[in-house]
Amino acid sequence: MAEIKRLADLHWPDVRALLDSGTRTVVTAAGSMEQHGPQLPFQTDTLLGTVLAEAVAERLGNVLVGPTIPFGVSEHHMAFPGTITLDTATFKAVVRHYVASLAHHGFTTVIVIPSHGGNFAPLRELEEETGGQIGGARYLPYTDLMAFMKPMEEIAAQDGITPQVAGAHAGEAETSMVLAARPDLVDMSQAAEGFVGTFDAAAAQLIFERGMTALTANGILGDARPADAARGERYIAALADMLAAYFRERM
Repeated sequence: MAEIKRLADLHWPDVRALLDSGTRTVVTAAGSMEQHGPQLPFQTDTLLGTVLAEAVAERLGNVLVGPTIPFGVSEHHMAFPGTITLDTATFKAVVRHYVASLAHHGFTTVIVIPSHGGNFAPLRELEEETGGQIGGARYLPYTDLMAFMKPMEEIAAQDGITPQVAGAHAGEAETSMVLAARPDLVDMSQAAEGFVGTFDAAAAQLIFERGMTALTANGILGDARPADAARGERYIAALADMLAAYFRERM
């Protein structure tokens, strides 16, 4: 695995040296600050986005990890106090300026990993609007929400966890990953069952149109109670492998 280089930890001469040495790709994530059930913190998507961006960087090599965007399109979570949302236009403007800033300095490719479900469609829209080029740099997002969930479903199935329990939000899968990354932020005494029906494109559309409470009163899609840190590590590795392969084919 390659060494992780984090933009936020560097000084400007370090970035100049990286550019001069041929590092021209940045990988970042687009997270959120929204409720994740009674057991997980608001920063869950931002935390996991950073974990995934760094894991992808290790696999790709010769890339710089940019700071995760900590706010996303979370209007469908606003029934839960504490959630902070951007509207779609503002979110896309933030991403556009982020990529354009890096392009200005000489980076030629900016990879964006959405770690929040509400960010997938806006990132895809921005790619369509820009033709995948912003400020002279290639803008390369991952935009397939259902495909994003597949590696986790496969790992869950190996352990007898159904997709309904693994869940799409604050269920077993996300809770397991936060247990792996930051166990101090998880309150398993509050872990509970939420919506455990099938989460498909129709269910996703329902919550984006009517809000999370159309499916769940406690903010969980899935069941957090079987969460396990070791399985969370496997989820993270499987997602990172899938994402790295996806971006490697397109770079």
